[in-house]
Amino acid sequence: MDMNLKPGKHTQATRHRVIRIFLIQAFLIAVMAVITLIYGVTQAYSVLLGGLLYLLPNAYFAKRLLFGRQKSSANRALAEMYIGQIWKMAISIVGFSAVFIMVRPLSPFSLFFAFILLQVSGWYLQMKANYRFLKL
Repeated sequence: MDMNLKPGKHTQATRHRVIRIFLIQAFLIAVMAVITLIYGVTQAYSVLLGGLLYLLPNAYFAKRLLFGRQKSSANRALAEMYIGQIWKMAISIVGFSAVFIMVRPLSPFSLFFAFILLQVSGWYLQMKANYRFLKL
């Protein structure tokens, strides 16, 4: 990756990496849901719900940071990160609450397994996508 990229190109490359990570994670969840159909429909839709509970708040956060205002100060960018993180946590809390209240039957193991798997895969994929980090 060229270190002399203009800010616009760097932001665009970051957007493409983030979108690619989300697509990989969505594919991973779809494959997991199909595989867990062997164990039952409840496990399969619990995996899908766990994936959605991870992807939706993170997609909101990424959209807010990467597709929001481009010309802002460093202080404003930091404030946007904090605000986005707070909203991401709020969306996660509401999502988990809604799923546990409204979805019956539910396989909590499948739901949390999918959520944790996407969390770990997100860390791994972000680390792989950041070439400068790997060179340290």
